[in-house]
Amino acid sequence: MSGAASAPLGGGDGFDPHAPATDSTAAGDLVTLATGRVEAFSDGVIAVAATLLVLDIKEPAPGVDIWAFLGQQGPSLIAYAISFLTILIFWVNHHALFHSVERVDRPMLFINGLLLLAISFISYSTAVLGHALQRAGHYDRSAAVLYALTMTAASSCFCGLWLHLSRRGHLMVPVARLRTTAALRRSLIGPALYAAATVVALVNAPASLAVDAVVAAYFALLPRHLRRARPGR
Repeated sequence: MSGAASAPLGGGDGFDPHAPATDSTAAGDLVTLATGRVEAFSDGVIAVAATLLVLDIKEPAPGVDIWAFLGQQGPSLIAYAISFLTILIFWVNHHALFHSVERVDRPMLFINGLLLLAISFISYSTAVLGHALQRAGHYDRSAAVLYALTMTAASSCFCGLWLHLSRRGHLMVPVARLRTTAALRRSLIGPALYAAATVVALVNAPASLAVDAVVAAYFALLPRHLRRARPGR
């Protein structure tokens, strides 16, 4: 890894304020770093978050009919499938976003960290929702609200990445800078639709989960502004 990736943020031992621009690029009072470690850390967290989802799927007791048992587990399986696909889509779009990014600064690291925090919480809210849907009643609506709010938080953090990049164009590869506004506009659809799912959850939990599925399907589509900026990367 290059010296740029190993340079500490905000000073500290080993930090050379007189280092050449090829190793650390000043952005105001911030230092920018290469994206390699951020992408690797993000990939790891997202992979763990997706894996944790399956831990809530229970196995049948000995002698229990497997198909009848899976029928009882239907709500949990549906919530699992939607959550896994949503996390997958977050990862795909996160990967595409970083193809447009050349450097990261300290605020972007924290925004990305908040995104990973929200994504890692999806497994918990999915488990709560799956159990609640199996029991039905007032509790399932509260669980659906928690689930939709989790998705709202995650999508809002993703918007935060694009908003930050729109204000710090120097962090992006030159060819991608003109597409930032379009990307930001598209990303704002996520929090808006998940907020709508939260309102729907107050009335009907399964309908709210259906809205969440529609949002996932929408963001599975490849937007023009996220086409690979650097084929050789």
